[in-house]
Amino acid sequence: MNLLITYYSREGSTAQIAQGLAQATGGTLRELVDSHRMENGGMFLALLAALLGLGTTLVDPDYTVEPYEALVVMTPVWIGNPAPAVTTFISNAVLKGKKTFIVAVGGTAANPGAIARLEKRLTAHGASVVGHGEALGYIPDPKAKRPTDEELVAEGVLLGETVRQAFEPQLWSPAGPSGTPE
Repeated sequence: MNLLITYYSREGSTAQIAQGLAQATGGTLRELVDSHRMENGGMFLALLAALLGLGTTLVDPDYTVEPYEALVVMTPVWIGNPAPAVTTFISNAVLKGKKTFIVAVGGTAANPGAIARLEKRLTAHGASVVGHGEALGYIPDPKAKRPTDEELVAEGVLLGETVRQAFEPQLWSPAGPSGTPE
């Protein structure tokens, strides 16, 4: 399957998980880069934009998704919301009829509110959401043990099977592609 994995990563955990997912699925990675990422006060403004459901300005954005059969949208979760860079991507890409899988990366493993908001935004722009996954990224608490890059990549690799099953359920059914048990 021709798969595009679009992601935003400020601290690096979403990027590492995306790399593992690309390894497992053969997908093409596309990083979204926020132009305000390095500015003073940038994180405060980014959190405020996330809270309000706003987008941001991207550096050299590429909204092309047409050549791909399927799309994975990966975002860190900030205050229960997707990152503004992902909001901007969804608002500008032509998603009508595009099979899409959501990955929310948070400081906790469960982010149902962020996934619901992403699904609502994606479907409003014409995407067909086929599933979602959640991954544990860096925890904002400085006292918390941070996962290693290797652990994050491994998490992405494990996520690959969930993504494949969501996009190609007939290949993973007990009956197999021909309808007869294997």
